[in-house]
Amino acid sequence: MPLHHLSYQSTALLSVSDTVMQDLLAKSRTYNTAHEVSGMLLYRDGQFVQVLEGEESVVRALYEKIRRDPRHTDVVKLADEPLTQRKFGAWAMAYRP
Repeated sequence: MPLHHLSYQSTALLSVSDTVMQDLLAKSRTYNTAHEVSGMLLYRDGQFVQVLEGEESVVRALYEKIRRDPRHTDVVKLADEPLTQRKFGAWAMAYRP
């Protein structure tokens, strides 16, 4: 299975509380573990940056799901390329506020 890397940035439409973020992270980690997706999420002042790694079809499907999520806007793809080795392999979803 060839690996793929996709990263994007977006803007939250509403303020994201710690509780909302923890719920989002828990759901993301469960999904990502089940689908062998690794990556990380940065959030600061209403801005998200996320890196996704995994099988190309899985990563692209997840990105489309994220892109359609009504909780954020201005989704801009930053990178979309093959990956020879995971950079976040041990992390179902690392998080940095």
